[in-house]
Amino acid sequence: MVQYKGKWMIIIAMAVCLIVIFGVGNQRTMATAPTKKPVINVLGSDPVNINSGRSFVAVQGDWIFYNNDGLYKIKKDGSSLQKLSSDWAHNLNVVGDWIYYTRNKPFKEIYQLEMPNYDINGTYEDVTELMKIKTDGSSKTVIKSGSLAEGDRNNVYRLYVVGDIIYYADGYGPLYRMDTNGKNQKKLLDQYDEVYFYQDWLFYTNESRQLYKMKGNGTQKKVVSKEKEMTLVGLSGDFIYYTKWVNDKGVVDVYKIGLKDGKTALVKKGLPPAEDPIIIAGKYLYYISEIKGEHMVGRMNMTDGKTTPLSPLGISINIGGDFIFFYDYQASDRDKKELFKVKMGENKVEKVTPKAK
Repeated sequence: MVQYKGKWMIIIAMAVCLIVIFGVGNQRTMATAPTKKPVINVLGSDPVNINSGRSFVAVQGDWIFYNNDGLYKIKKDGSSLQKLSSDWAHNLNVVGDWIYYTRNKPFKEIYQLEMPNYDINGTYEDVTELMKIKTDGSSKTVIKSGSLAEGDRNNVYRLYVVGDIIYYADGYGPLYRMDTNGKNQKKLLDQYDEVYFYQDWLFYTNESRQLYKMKGNGTQKKVVSKEKEMTLVGLSGDFIYYTKWVNDKGVVDVYKIGLKDGKTALVKKGLPPAEDPIIIAGKYLYYISEIKGEHMVGRMNMTDGKTTPLSPLGISINIGGDFIFFYDYQASDRDKKELFKVKMGENKVEKVTPKAK
């Protein structure tokens, strides 16, 4: 009887050990189970959106942030629509937990100045503020506020956010950089036309639209191409793309230049007239053309030059993540716009519409 009791004690002890081992193992497995890391943008928006002056969308992870008479966010699948602000948000950039944008300074603040009404109306659009707001709609903050004073450099008209650095331009030509809290401001260029970001370099065109590059802190300025009148239309891989006017009807030739070797190659000769912006996304070129009074979003495969019409509408076009976004007026109300998207390289155009609850 004692022998059986001893065997049972050994069995019980072994069972307890196994439970402890597997329990700890399970706890470790649960503790170390991989969790999906949130996507954090390096670039707050594709520079082609900002350079065109028509930046209305930015994508980060599963979320689309856009301006349509107010600042909104919605998931790519159409769920979780939320209005974040009533601001008409220009130059949208999203990095991490923050949305950066510019807005026209609220009319009320300008109206409080002792000025005739016609002067206020004539200058209102020239007064801007640089803003940031959390992606949940909280903590709206004014980073930089302009004024009606002539030559005020605080009026921001272009905004590029790269990591924790803001690059911006006022209405007078220079390019600046500063921290996202508004500190450590530094002027990088006295004059520029367009800018793109590649590794730790900035590629930009000067007032003659010649291509240069410099480090992000403004040092090591170097000429890349002395060719003039280049209009940059996008950066893809190790190439920056640009167009050159062929005639006054709007026909352009499309070129690319290697960012490592500086070699130039023709991509497309005689692209039909297209309205700005022409944008590069991966191996495709997107544009808006006007056919018989109707605006058409078109796509060109840069490998074979084949063009594909995507939709008989579109008044503005942006890149966001792996989608192309564009606006068109509502058929029932020409004062209101609707947002559409199409995945890069695909043909199915969808309206960005919230799911029914």
